[in-house]
Amino acid sequence: MNKLRYFIIMACLLAPATFTHAEVAKWIIRPVNQAISRMSSSHFKAWNAEKCGVFNSDGKQVVPFMADSITDFVDGHAVVLRLEEERWRLLSVLHVDGSIFPVREQVYVDENPFVGGERLLVTDKKRRDLFIDMEGKKLKEKVNRDALPPAKEEPELVFYTDGPIPFEVKDLYGYRVGDDELMPPQFQEAYPFIKGYAVAADSTGRYGLLRLFDGEITCNQAEGTAAVDDYSRAAVDLKLHMPDEFSDDIVTVDCIDAKGHVVEEKSYLGGNDRVLSFLLPGGRHKVKVKSAELWLYSTTITARPKPKPKPQPKPKATSKPTTKASGKVTASTAVTKTQRSKVAPTVISDGNLQLLVGASTLKANAKDCASFTITVTNNGNESVTTPLTVTGKGVVCSTHQVTVAAHSSRSVTATFTGVTAREQRSVTVKTALRSTTKSITLTPFFTEF
Repeated sequence: MNKLRYFIIMACLLAPATFTHAEVAKWIIRPVNQAISRMSSSHFKAWNAEKCGVFNSDGKQVVPFMADSITDFVDGHAVVLRLEEERWRLLSVLHVDGSIFPVREQVYVDENPFVGGERLLVTDKKRRDLFIDMEGKKLKEKVNRDALPPAKEEPELVFYTDGPIPFEVKDLYGYRVGDDELMPPQFQEAYPFIKGYAVAADSTGRYGLLRLFDGEITCNQAEGTAAVDDYSRAAVDLKLHMPDEFSDDIVTVDCIDAKGHVVEEKSYLGGNDRVLSFLLPGGRHKVKVKSAELWLYSTTITARPKPKPKPQPKPKATSKPTTKASGKVTASTAVTKTQRSKVAPTVISDGNLQLLVGASTLKANAKDCASFTITVTNNGNESVTTPLTVTGKGVVCSTHQVTVAAHSSRSVTATFTGVTAREQRSVTVKTALRSTTKSITLTPFFTEF
């Protein structure tokens, strides 16, 4: 079977610089996978250390990790394959509605099986031709190859961005809408949101799937109620609101000083609204909210300790008695509203391109080729046209120039050729402004796991 190839054109202008529709992101597929790729707007292929499976958009695994290859959808159907003695055995047929039908017959896919007529062309153990219907059942119809139409190839997938896009700070990626930060930088790789979903790799380099949910995180500052025993710290209460999607999760709030040190951390389980009390040194602090090892929100607050009282001069004997101050401190009940962090203008600058090379592991097809995607993201305010150079052992790429619209991304396909043994190869991608190098593990076509 041909290695699935992606050519994802993402060229939509995104939301304006402020959040007009409050959303939050959450892992719908936890980041434990070697790679994840889209099959459709509702199905995603995932690879563990050895095998391939399929998840739907609710995060439910509809095909377990049992396959060595799964095609993309052709006319609403995909086939699930396992490599047996250098032949692709057909295990099941997956429909785009999520239904899956096992194939009871011992049959193999020796070439493109999608010959139309709601049937698949396969062969048995003795390489005799037969048809299987889309529910995995053997058909009695005899195969006349001369009467068959040309097999339909797996389509090139085209998607358009319609949500937050990545931004990069110190080799880590976050997500933003305009100049508002949706999620702080924390990902090794991050792809734009398409129809509410985005593939991302966490700090360990393992891939998961993020999903957008309606809702808003707020974290507002109020004068604290905790007792303060010195004048170097301030009591601060943070009034935290979490959307319903996180009401049953452990939520952690970190207060971080200007040097990047966590001054105080508090966690709680359950509920949408909490008041968390902190004692913080004077000055500005970064507040970060986390759940399930995912940083969801950040903002900045200022802790203001009470000023030390000035020494009072002793009254002269001839002075009239003065009324003593009560010493009572009236706590303000005012709440200071905080806003999501802004992405620094230096990050959102014209011509600031980001490069991502998809997949850390690849399996070659029958022609000893393995394809991968290169995604170019433009964080600037104007469209950018740049040369694109892709180099490495056995690497070919037919695209030598890309144009990327403002605040959007575009992906192109490159291919490793001559993959006949398990090995690691490096690929270097250069634009006019950026370059990146990535090492990818390649596995040949005829290899049993």
